Amino acid sequence: MTQAIIQENILLDKFRNLTIEQQQTIIEFVEFMDSKKSKPQSTENHEFSAYDQLQEFIGCVDGGNGDLATNKKYLEGFGK
Repeated sequence: MTQAIIQENILLDKFRNLTIEQQQTIIEFVEFMDSKKSKPQSTENHEFSAYDQLQEFIGCVDGGNGDLATNKKYLEGFGK
């Protein structure tokens, strides 16, 4: 057997010994890593905006500060 196959078998044995919840965590992590490799990266010919790069995270945080632009006190004297 080649070294890669031996390592794969060791990994599978360890995976099988995990609880179902731990296995699910590993599966989710592998899917996350796989999704990252298929997304286009910034190149010299095309640059992506911060919005493009972080689009998947929009709305992932509940609570926090609202839009500061709606706070009239915050905007007092802005631009002077």
